[in-house]
Amino acid sequence: MTSRERIAAAVRGDSLDHKPKMGWFSDGAVLDVRVFSSDMPMLNDFEGPMVLAEVSNPFGLALGKGIDLNKALKDDPSVGSVLLDGLVEEVRASIRMSLESGADGIFYRLHGASPRHCTPMQYGGHYLERDREILGEAQGAELNVLFIAGAEDLYIDFVSDLPAHVFAWDFDLTGLHASEVRISRDGALASSDPSSEILLIIGKERYLETLEQPNIG
Repeated sequence: MTSRERIAAAVRGDSLDHKPKMGWFSDGAVLDVRVFSSDMPMLNDFEGPMVLAEVSNPFGLALGKGIDLNKALKDDPSVGSVLLDGLVEEVRASIRMSLESGADGIFYRLHGASPRHCTPMQYGGHYLERDREILGEAQGAELNVLFIAGAEDLYIDFVSDLPAHVFAWDFDLTGLHASEVRISRDGALASSDPSSEILLIIGKERYLETLEQPNIG
């Protein structure tokens, strides 16, 4: 199977020759999906593995800029809403540019769906529907991965129905097993839990470990 055939089969739930691998690094690693920063030029020059552009959601974009979005929305809802609208448009523009540059889809890094950054009311009230709109607009891409960022107590029930081909999280960081996620989410899952349909490899050390495990290689 080619990488594209393997990923398509994993998304459909069909049989596979081996479990597909997804990761960020590119120095000789054998991956079916490579994830790159959305500001990398000439994404369409890469051949073989599928190529995804990593894009942070509006809340994550605010974090990266050092903006306390929750405080802005609380202190002055009208000013905070304008700020949030601007961040949403930045994310949309980044996705459009990435897809036009030849990316096969996006790796949507969703921040805010965890108690470290938001209460359930804050995330559900301010950000959930913005994430839904953005992901909905990107549905025409060949492969979109929704990655829920966070270490523990992720609001899986809030985000489980957001539109994406693959639902992903950091198993090593969260300890959240695929069987727990499947209670809320149908379809293909990606994590380092071997029972996920796609093996998400975060870090070169983890990749080297998978080479010693032929059952998932």
